[in-house]
Amino acid sequence: MSKIYQTTSLFNLSTDILALDFDGVLVDSIAECLIVGYNAYRNAIGRPQGISDLGQLPVAVQQESRRLRNFIRHGEDYVYIFQIIAEKYPTIDQADFDRFIEKNIHYQREFRSHFYRERSRFLHEEPTRWLSLNPFYEGMSDFMKKFQPAKRLYIITTKKLEYVKVVLTHAGINLPEENLFATDSGRGKPEIIADLLDKTKLPPNNFFFIDDQVDTLLKLQKLNIRLFLASWGYTNKQQINQVKKSAILVITLTEFFQMFNH
Repeated sequence: MSKIYQTTSLFNLSTDILALDFDGVLVDSIAECLIVGYNAYRNAIGRPQGISDLGQLPVAVQQESRRLRNFIRHGEDYVYIFQIIAEKYPTIDQADFDRFIEKNIHYQREFRSHFYRERSRFLHEEPTRWLSLNPFYEGMSDFMKKFQPAKRLYIITTKKLEYVKVVLTHAGINLPEENLFATDSGRGKPEIIADLLDKTKLPPNNFFFIDDQVDTLLKLQKLNIRLFLASWGYTNKQQINQVKKSAILVITLTEFFQMFNH
């Protein structure tokens, strides 16, 4: 019996909780994030030259920014992407990316401010365009609408909840407010999930979490919850191979629906 089949059999809507990351699991937001990141970087260096489509950038920059997206943890990291490209900093893996940010940590607050200011401007000035750049993965919107009971479905994300709510509301998805969680400077996903387990008194084996950020999943292993890497999200072959060496299952979008559509 395969691991996937075993998981399908074990998930129980009456006793278990399903928690999902947002970007890279529910929504394919890469174009919006990179456009905002590029504009924020240009603003940060005092050379505002905004774009509204990734196609306005050279193909090589588009490709490299998409590759570097796999290493993102926070909003301001999208601004660092374009600093890395501008400086031609050699970035092969997550460790290289983290090393560059640590080396340039003095820009973090400024980059974060520029990123969220630009995202807010984009949303309020071009709401239709902004929403079009945050599409749900195929079948995911219907899955969210049909999932019952809704109280057993959570979103745990690094994205600010004000933006998550805009996307959900536009799609007609209604989740309880108390089921939406965003990380901040004091609480990452491990802390949020640990608090949830404590609050709900739920055994770790009954908590299912899907993310596309490998580093996050590896940190969550200490909680002994059920972890899955969303292979349809922002990952590369090296990261997927890294996960396969652990007890974390790598799943496709089709397998996700097989497991959790009840």
